[in-house]
Amino acid sequence: MRIRILAVAALVLGLVSTMSAASKGKIYLDPDDQFSAYFSAALQKKKVPVTITTDPKQADFTAQFQAKDQNGSLLKDVLSTLSGANYNNNSSNEVVMTIVNAKTKNVVFSYTCRKQSQNMDAASALASSVAECLAKHWKDTMK
Repeated sequence: MRIRILAVAALVLGLVSTMSAASKGKIYLDPDDQFSAYFSAALQKKKVPVTITTDPKQADFTAQFQAKDQNGSLLKDVLSTLSGANYNNNSSNEVVMTIVNAKTKNVVFSYTCRKQSQNMDAASALASSVAECLAKHWKDTMK
């Protein structure tokens, strides 16, 4: 009997700790920001322990993104290919992400991720890669 009680207590404590580890708060992602969709998918893929909300009143955190895209030069690509150099269109995507505590307005995390693409048609893959980079680094600071 005593072993059953201890087993049930251990199970309950395990569930409570799992539930508290499952979410470390709610983050508001602005549905009008096109990068939010990529970041939302990245949070899920990287298993960042937050719940995503589109209601800023329910959020513990808000995410702010500043993006800078640089498209490569087609002329430069052609010239580098003719000269025997490796093909690289030099397109890149850089996003600065700032996570803000919704109540105190304090910045709790900030990170810049920049990725380069060698494929001109990979804009969505490039955005996904940057979003995953940001999600991974935020998750690493939560431990």
